Amino acid sequence: MVKIEMAKPINFNELITSKEAEVVSMRILNQPNSYISLFSLAKDEEITAETMLGNRYYYCFNGNGEIFIENSKKMISRGDFLEIAANHNYSIEARNNLKLIEVGEKIGDKNMENTTLKMLESASAFNLSEIVDYQEGKIVSKNLVAKPNLVMTVMSFWKGESLDPHKAPGDALVTVLDGEGKYYVDGKPFVVKKGESAVLPANIPHAVEAETENFKMLLILVKE
Repeated sequence: MVKIEMAKPINFNELITSKEAEVVSMRILNQPNSYISLFSLAKDEEITAETMLGNRYYYCFNGNGEIFIENSKKMISRGDFLEIAANHNYSIEARNNLKLIEVGEKIGDKNMENTTLKMLESASAFNLSEIVDYQEGKIVSKNLVAKPNLVMTVMSFWKGESLDPHKAPGDALVTVLDGEGKYYVDGKPFVVKKGESAVLPANIPHAVEAETENFKMLLILVKE
């Protein structure tokens, strides 16, 4: 289930907002084992402590706040990514208007252990755009998460580089971290700029091109 229009650029800051004393959430992609939601927390508001059976992954696209995990406190700011392992009690507090993409696993299957995130310490925030560099004439990718139902990858494209048309086994959310990318869905082009996102539908050919400049993107693939 997808609750936003596909194959067009979307500014999540315009899609979800919260007024004073509000916490607003919106589930935008939903599959049996995983989902993607948006959250907007007004200044000083919080998501109260909870423990989830599956991992949670957060990308901050506006503001900053604090995430309390068991007995530790982590800061998260615009551009940061943070993983919270399953079965850990945590809460989130906004220091100003905090907006997050939440990627969640609905189950806590040990067979879905993430084996690609060894370079990163769980429950530590880091800036996504800094984990892959540009390399002249190349596309560089680094997996954050690689599981049967969920893939999260950061990619950098040198100007002029592209991915040929291909199909994905699930809906994909792309968020441009730097520059701008040109996307094609079923042959129809559109441009996504830094800070914007788009959903690429499952099983429909799509392609990506760094037409005018280098760019970086976060890819979240929620498999059916």
